[in-house]
Amino acid sequence: TDASSAVKVKRAVQKTSDLIVLGLPWKTTEQDLKEYFSTFGEVLMVQVKKDLKTGHSKGFGFVRFTEYETQVKVMSQRHMIDGRWCDCKLPNSKQSQDEPLRSRKVFVGRCTEDMTEDELREFFSQYGDVMDVFIPKPFRAFAFVTFADDQIAQSLCGEDLIIKGISVHISNAEPKHNSNRQLERSGRFGGNPVHLISNVYGRSTSLKVVL
Repeated sequence: TDASSAVKVKRAVQKTSDLIVLGLPWKTTEQDLKEYFSTFGEVLMVQVKKDLKTGHSKGFGFVRFTEYETQVKVMSQRHMIDGRWCDCKLPNSKQSQDEPLRSRKVFVGRCTEDMTEDELREFFSQYGDVMDVFIPKPFRAFAFVTFADDQIAQSLCGEDLIIKGISVHISNAEPKHNSNRQLERSGRFGGNPVHLISNVYGRSTSLKVVL
């Protein structure tokens, strides 16, 4: 019995790992994090990542629990910490190395023309390190923001955020897959968009040549 229980403890220790906590408010301290997550189980470690120059929070941190069951429970739900919804995930460092550009860039829709790249950089820096901000010209009411950490970018996708009083929508930027998705959408109308159009006009041959 003692041997089997020792094995269970060993497995639990091996499985627990640091979880990244995304979307933390600037005011949240490590003590705040520890108090919050202690309600789920015993906490081994908490850390709020801070800017080395300013000492301000970067908007994310890490937590590690003693029990694997606690870790699973925490990962299965969103968390309201100091008035903001936060997510806890595995960092997935190996996956980000295999696909270094995957999901690090987000698409910011519904932008207004008076928003500058510097303003967007300052706003999104509250969530994590911003590597690049790009506003296409001529203005098209959207922008791209690239984070250093793909986990932070993923956590923002699907969110509506307020910038300068305007609600902008954040989604995943996947330029490599856009053309494929468009083909898939057109293919829903019978599998071949060329035949769909040609049937309407009754001249399949000439339309195929044009397309």
